[in-house]
Amino acid sequence: MCQCLPPWTRCPGSVGLPGVAGPPGTTGTKGETGHMGSPGVPGTNGEKGELGAKGECNCTNGADGADGQQGIRGPKGEQGELGPKGAVGLNGKKGDQGDLGMTGIPGPCSPAIQSSFTAALDTIYPLPDKPVPFTQVITNRQFHFDPIIGIYRAPVNGTYVFSYHLMVFHKVLKVGLFHNFNSIVKTTEPALLGTASHQVVLHLVMGDRVWLQVKDNITNGMYADNESRSTFSGFLLYPDSCDLPLFRDFPPAGAPGGDEGNYSWG
Repeated sequence: MCQCLPPWTRCPGSVGLPGVAGPPGTTGTKGETGHMGSPGVPGTNGEKGELGAKGECNCTNGADGADGQQGIRGPKGEQGELGPKGAVGLNGKKGDQGDLGMTGIPGPCSPAIQSSFTAALDTIYPLPDKPVPFTQVITNRQFHFDPIIGIYRAPVNGTYVFSYHLMVFHKVLKVGLFHNFNSIVKTTEPALLGTASHQVVLHLVMGDRVWLQVKDNITNGMYADNESRSTFSGFLLYPDSCDLPLFRDFPPAGAPGGDEGNYSWG
């Protein structure tokens, strides 16, 4: 209600309803920077991001570092498998001479007498009823074989080996090896070109005689030439004793073991 107002003045009415919002005004100018606020509370950890692309390295190798200190020795490993055989190594240097060994036990005695001979036939078709001479001496160092008469004499009691290898040509050969007028072995070979051979082992007494003999003039086909030989051989295999004989002379003719006897085939 208006009181004491001029008459031309109207009294205000009651408050009306709000008006319609006006259009937005233009943006004002930027204000001055305000004061820094107080630190906020730390936020929670975010989720892990994806793996980034591999970066490029344009670096170069650096210089070698200093050698480190030797580490503690590790435990012994297990034994490995056997490797392949290596090449043969070079011979080592000759070692020093060893100490002299102990003296051994006595060995068997060595023969005090040695005897051996080999002789070849010189005259073909030898005569019967006598020893065959083998005058081409090949070895007879002890002279126990007489090549002229064709007789070997034993120098000591012992075991002897005798052999003959005789060429046969044109005539039949019947030949025998005799010991003190006793026939030991006999061989017959036809008239064709061939070889009559034999070997015997005899025990002889000092002075015993051994020789070869043909049967007769029909069967005396013992042959030799420049391309073939007929030979008679013998040697002492071992003596009965290693002691030297008391003498080396052979018994004379007529004495026991001398030249008595008949040179017959039978």
